[in-house]
Amino acid sequence: MAPRKSRRSRKKPWILVVIIALITAAIAIGIALNIPISPQSVSPTSEKPVPKKTNVPKLMKKTLDLGSFGVMVRSANGSEKALTIHPVAILHGHGSWQPLHDAQNHFESLIANPFMAFPDLNQVAHSPTVQKDLSRQIMDNIAPTLARLEPGWTIERIELHPALQEPPP
Repeated sequence: MAPRKSRRSRKKPWILVVIIALITAAIAIGIALNIPISPQSVSPTSEKPVPKKTNVPKLMKKTLDLGSFGVMVRSANGSEKALTIHPVAILHGHGSWQPLHDAQNHFESLIANPFMAFPDLNQVAHSPTVQKDLSRQIMDNIAPTLARLEPGWTIERIELHPALQEPPP
């Protein structure tokens, strides 16, 4: 029969393993605590991405006076008033600009027809919503002609500049 090892000799390898593990852990913790760590705040980059430069020309803006149009309307109290609008087209584009000589002649019927047929003319001077509707109608009517006469330019908006006055004597 093989000689039996004493209980004490069987525990020695485990005690050695535990002691070595504790010493290794202590060394690792000591190193970790002694390494200088400088906190760095993470902030969003303040640099904006630089767009690639292309040969696309910068959009320019122009105004185009479209003349003056008038009609007699009834006010809320029933009196007749003279409504005059002075539409101005605000354009943006990048093509060469060929000044339209006498632009009113180009656009007169395109503006006068929708203006005269507009159902709420008596509200144009007072209601921003009605002004917007009339502006949209005028813009839709003149946009194709303008695109043909001035390629590269589009209508951004139409400003009406309405005026309501006493009728002339």
